[in-house]
Amino acid sequence: MNNIDIFLESVKNLQTVGTLAFSSKHLVKKMVEPIRFAEARCIIELGTGNGCITRALLRRMKPDTQLLSFEINDNFHRMTAAQLHDPRLRLINDSAENMLPYIYESGFLYADYIVSSVPLVSLPKQIEENILNSVLTTLKPSGLFIQFSYSTILLKKIEQTFGKKNVKVNFTPLNFPPAFIYVCKHNLNNAH
Repeated sequence: MNNIDIFLESVKNLQTVGTLAFSSKHLVKKMVEPIRFAEARCIIELGTGNGCITRALLRRMKPDTQLLSFEINDNFHRMTAAQLHDPRLRLINDSAENMLPYIYESGFLYADYIVSSVPLVSLPKQIEENILNSVLTTLKPSGLFIQFSYSTILLKKIEQTFGKKNVKVNFTPLNFPPAFIYVCKHNLNNAH
């Protein structure tokens, strides 16, 4: 897919893609900054898109770390599969709601990190709930969920899900549009 095809695909599927432009290098850097790659054995990415965050994760991952990357859009999934060939990467053409069976199939009980570009605020409320519940089920205790959004509308829901003291908000103005990054620590005592 060329840039025009990517743009048209984004317009056609704006509710699930969530943007007309892909993440800048500044946003990608802020998304992967909180990850301790030396300790990570399993990372999940929600919303592969054009693979910009996927590539950043693969560049920093250890040789034995596994990346499960979910993309519901068939065209973006095919595009990324054609471009990225790495034995540590498993591209999955399925909803982020369905993470758990895939992580078990890959030989893990939990993910150490979940990095998400899924536009939670534009999805139907039930799907948003299902994805956040799936994150809580799939993420190890003390693991991090890293989500970006173009507004703070999501903040209250994220704080309810993870507990206010377990959520940090970062901001990057060097993205179009500027983005908020929620870094959420999974703490079994404070979630829900």
